[in-house]
This record gives sequence, C-alpha cells and structure tokens, in this order.
Amino acid sequence: MVKWCVSLMLALFAVQTAYAEVSAELNQYIVPFGESVQLTITAVGDTDGEPELSPLKQDFDILSQSQSSNYSFINGSMSSSKTWSYNLMPKREGMIQVPAIVVGKNKTKALMLRVINAQQKPRSARKIWLETSLSDDDIFVQAQTVLTIKLVRAVNLSQADLSEPDIADAIVQRMGEDDNYEAVVDGRRVIVSERRYAIFPQKAGNITIPAVQFDGVINNNRSIFSQGRVVRLRSKPLTLHVQPKPSAWQGGTWLPAKLLTLQEQWPDGAVPTYRVGEPFTRVIELQAEGLTAAQLPPLLEGKAVEGFKLYPDKPELDTQLKDGNVVGIRREKVAMMPTKAGKLWLPEIRVAWWNTETQTMQHAIIAGREIEVLPAVQGQPSGSSSGGQTTMPTVVAPNKPDTSDAQSKAKAQVNQDETTSFWQWVALALAALWLITLGLWWVFARKQTKPKQQPSKTTPSTKLANIEKALKQACQHNDAKQALKLLPQWGAAYFQDEDIQYLAQLKSKSKALGDAITDLERYLYAANEAGAWSGQHLWGVLQDIKHHDTNTTKQDHPLAPLY
Repeated sequence: MVKWCVSLMLALFAVQTAYAEVSAELNQYIVPFGESVQLTITAVGDTDGEPELSPLKQDFDILSQSQSSNYSFINGSMSSSKTWSYNLMPKREGMIQVPAIVVGKNKTKALMLRVINAQQKPRSARKIWLETSLSDDDIFVQAQTVLTIKLVRAVNLSQADLSEPDIADAIVQRMGEDDNYEAVVDGRRVIVSERRYAIFPQKAGNITIPAVQFDGVINNNRSIFSQGRVVRLRSKPLTLHVQPKPSAWQGGTWLPAKLLTLQEQWPDGAVPTYRVGEPFTRVIELQAEGLTAAQLPPLLEGKAVEGFKLYPDKPELDTQLKDGNVVGIRREKVAMMPTKAGKLWLPEIRVAWWNTETQTMQHAIIAGREIEVLPAVQGQPSGSSSGGQTTMPTVVAPNKPDTSDAQSKAKAQVNQDETTSFWQWVALALAALWLITLGLWWVFARKQTKPKQQPSKTTPSTKLANIEKALKQACQHNDAKQALKLLPQWGAAYFQDEDIQYLAQLKSKSKALGDAITDLERYLYAANEAGAWSGQHLWGVLQDIKHHDTNTTKQDHPLAPLY
C-alpha cells in the first residue's frame, strides 16, 4: 500500500514537470519607433531547454539578454522558476507580432506590438530625438558645406553612441569636439549635444547624405542594478545638390572659397639687404576659408628665378577651424641666393580662386618687383654673413688756400715750381741708373755658358699651401661653414685669379667641383635638408683637380728634367 502511494506521487510530479507553465509578456505594447521593448519569458517548473529566438530576428534586433533562476520550498513543497529577459528593437513601424517562442517541450503564446512613428509626435511629447541640417544644400563641386547633427534630450543617458556619416564621393572632416549645452524647446529645458562635419563633394550631381544612427541607454533611476531602457534613433536622409565648375572659370586649380588671401613674409617684418652669395629666406603663405590645406596648390614649386639659386623647404600644411568654417593654410619657404649683382626681378605670384559669396572669379596677387643686389664683399666668401653692413671709404677734403692773401698765394706757387723741378731731376737720374743696370745684366747674361733654370710655376706657393692645409682640416672635421669660407680663397690662389670671390665663379671650373659646392650650399641653406655633410667628397674632388692638372703638365712636357 505504501509503495503504491509513493509511485502515485512520483507519477503526479512527473506529469507536473512535463507540463511546466511557460509564459511571455512585454513591458509595453505601444512603443515609438526607435525605442526598445523588453520581452520577458518565464518558465514555472523544471524545463530542460532554452528559448528558441530565431523567429524573433525577422522583425527585431536583439540588443541584450539576461537570465535568472528562482527556487523556493514552502510547507514541504518545492517550486522552481526560470526567467529570460530580452531587449528588442523593432525594425519597422506598424503592428508587429512577437511570435510564439519554444522553450524545451513548451511554447509561449504570440503577442502583438504596435510601433508608432515617433516623428509624428510633437516635440513637447518626445523625450529624445535627432535633428540634422546642412549649412548650404546647393554648392559647387569641392566647395564646403557643414552638416550639423543635434541630439536633443530631456532624459539622462548612461550610454551613448553616434555613427559617423558615410558619404560617397565626398571628403568628410569632423570639425572639433562635440558642443554640449542647455536650451529651452517648447517651454521645456533640454540638453543638446551638437556635432559638426565639413563636407567637400568631389563630383557634380545630387548626393545623398545618409541617415546617422544613435544608440543609447536611458537611465530609469529605479535601481543601480537596472539596465535602463535602450533607445535607437535614426536621422532623416538629406539631399545635397552639387553644381559643376562654372563656365566663367578660366583659372588653373579649382579653388571655391569664401575668402582667399596670399601674402609674403620677411624675417622680423623687414626686407633684407641683398648681396651676391648671401642667402635670404622668402616665405609665401596662402590661406583659404572653406578649403582644406590639402586642396591648396603649390606656389613656388618648379619655378626658377633668373639670377638666383633656389633651395625650397618642405611646404607646411595646416587646417584650422575659424568662425564655423574650415581654413586651409599652405606655407612655403625658399632660401634664395643671388648669383650676380645688379637689378634682378622677382616675378609676381598669382592664384585664381572662385568667390562662393559673390559667385565671381578673383585673383590673389603678390606683385612682381625689382631688387638691387650688391656685389660680394671684398675678401668675404660667398654664403657667409656680413650682417648687411657696407663700409664706405673715408674721403678727406684738401684745405683751401686763403684767397684773400695774394702774397701767400704767390709764394706757394714758387715753392711748388721749385719742388716740381727737383723731382724731375731725381726721376732722370733714376732712369739713367736703371739703363746702366740693364746693360750690365745683358753683358753678364751673355757670358754665361748655361742659363739657370727658372723656378717651376707648378710649385704651390706658401699662401696656397696654407689655405689647402686649413681647407683639408675643415673637410676632415666636416666643418661646412669653414669649408664654404675657404673655397673662394683656395680658388683665387690655385687658379691664380684674384677676381674669384664667390662660389658661382668656381662652379664653372669643373662639373664635379660645381656639384660638390651645390651639395654644400644645399646642406647649409635648405632648412629641412636631411642627413649630414661629409667633407671627404669635397676634398677628394679638389685632389682630383690637382691630379688632373699635374698629368696635363707632364703630357705637355714629356722630356725628363735635366740634372
């Protein structure tokens, strides 16, 4: 009898387990599109399975999920339950069925959810929304328009994420950090988070600015353990009309801008003193409001200037924000070394641009001008600094005689005549002595059986030897400035040409020497020239010149010297 009762109780328990109760419910059955809804599935009793969620994925995105279990023992009776919670984001508006969910051997009932259009609500009834706008929806190709995205909310967020605009055939640049401020909308205080993007379309036609998406979690302020309500917002797509270049445009690089300026800068704001062999730096700066630095064209690249050697530096590109616009800045520096004295011409620099405010073609111009280049300082090599100072000779004016005293004037005239007569006799005596000496030398030379050999002109002078010694030491120590200073002195002594005063005259003596001097100048005057200068190459070129000249002399005089 007892065994039969126990078997009956176990059978009843097994039946209760097999038919465990499974239910489903939503936290709300009417929800604005873009807000999540919570689905809760509860299984009372033992169950051996997990909810099958694949039917949900047709109309919902599953944002998050959690699970909990509960066990209780009351008056000798044990009960258990398991709960699954899901945050669902509807994919469309209208009536959506939450399908029956299978849990093990059981199934929930289907539910109906109504998803309404949140945009149809007045803003006063909304707690959070997105706004997007363009500063100008009709622009020229490559011109700037500004996309502004505003997240307006009257709730607190624990999480927030905004997608980036992905626009085909356009350059998109974010403009600084987000601006957060408070505002009053329809009599209600709200928090506004504003983000801006500069958009530069790269082809003409209609371009679609796609919707951006915001995902966030709204705090419910119920418990620190509560997950909050997930919200997803999507902005409206926008259309941008892009015009091609106007037919009135006749320039080179297309530059549509609100404002464009071109200016020339000098060190300390002063125009330098120009002198042959002394470099100076010229800086040209181009600024364009409504363009990035990458859109600005080169100003000095590949442009030669007659009478100058140019050593351009790497351009400096900078894009800044000013008064809600992108401002592109291109700055070019070039070291200019005059190679000849006289009046030289710096040609004008002209940049054509399209004014998007007035819809006209305009030009930014640095006018050409003539400059006076002074000769190199005597005794100072090319490339060294003289500080722009020129020392003028002092002229002493002779004392004027006192014309009021006729007697003194006559006496002075007599003294002058006597002095002139005396020096004339001295000159005649010296000329006679010189003729006598010349005659004695000729007689002595005739008596010599073998004339003495003249000293060799190829033997270096003491001055050349000293200069070569100092130049060799500068090359060995890679002292570029000292080598630059000594090279003109070496050229004047070696080639026996005192007119050699600056480096340009030396370059014509030898192509190898010209290349070596150019490398030296580039190292000294190109501001961003990478690497270090090696004096070994220059010294080797000088030795090759001497070796070549020695071999040439031997070929001109093939006979061995007499001893």
